[in-house]
Amino acid sequence: ANDGINARNSSKGTDLTINAATTTGADDGIYADNNGSGALSITTTGTTTGGDSGIFAQNNDTGTGDLTINAATTTGGYDGIRARNLGKGALSITTTGTTRGTSGYGIFAPSKGTSLTINAATTKGAAIGIFAKNYGTDLTINAATTTGGRHGIYAKNESTGALSITTTGKTTGGTGHGIYAYNAGSGGTSITVASTGSIETSADKGYGIFNKSSGTAAKLNEITVAGSITTAGEGAHGIYNLGDFNKTILAAGGSILTTKSNTAGIFQAGDNNTAYISGEVNSGLHLRNSV
Repeated sequence: ANDGINARNSSKGTDLTINAATTTGADDGIYADNNGSGALSITTTGTTTGGDSGIFAQNNDTGTGDLTINAATTTGGYDGIRARNLGKGALSITTTGTTRGTSGYGIFAPSKGTSLTINAATTKGAAIGIFAKNYGTDLTINAATTTGGRHGIYAKNESTGALSITTTGKTTGGTGHGIYAYNAGSGGTSITVASTGSIETSADKGYGIFNKSSGTAAKLNEITVAGSITTAGEGAHGIYNLGDFNKTILAAGGSILTTKSNTAGIFQAGDNNTAYISGEVNSGLHLRNSV
């Protein structure tokens, strides 16, 4: 393989650890495949570049350890970081520089272990900025600047745990949504646009936040906007809550601006949804119970 670093651990091994500065590969910048029983850990302090993935990391189903990536600047011809956790541990990705997927995903992270946590600085993907899908417990994303050719952030939690997304910078969606969030379980969904955060979309029916999660009477889902959401497409709602028991809070100083017709600042289509407005909504609310 034409990788900058190619590291594989056999089934007889335990941990696999990589510490790298600047790495370049025609295929992957770093390729790490852990078939052992221990943890896989990758730390980079410089620039990692690959023709396919900047960093490709996989924990296989024989493992019980965690998969941990701490990366500086990462660029891939397809994905910036592709991390697949098939083992029983947690998946954690932290980036401090720019992570770029030139024709695919900035960060691509499916996990079948326990928790999935992403703390990202600047992430850019031609398809999706951050793609996270968890079959374990909790899914948590803390993101600064995120840009996707389709969705900025796509987060799907197939487990019974909690889904939490916080944005502190600008999140941009292309042909899709700024944030797409779905939690199949009853652990609750929390989405926060901080006062320093903003979401922008340009496509028709490209929602700022599309939340398909349903909460419960005991555990409401909660969306809090202290920053801004702006949509520029026809039928592009600022926030679209499709599920039940969702609570939306537009904090003082927060704003939702939709610039085309057939839009609502907040569109809530399920049952038992509430909205608390202290900020500015230019296009009104659409709140109803389903029948």
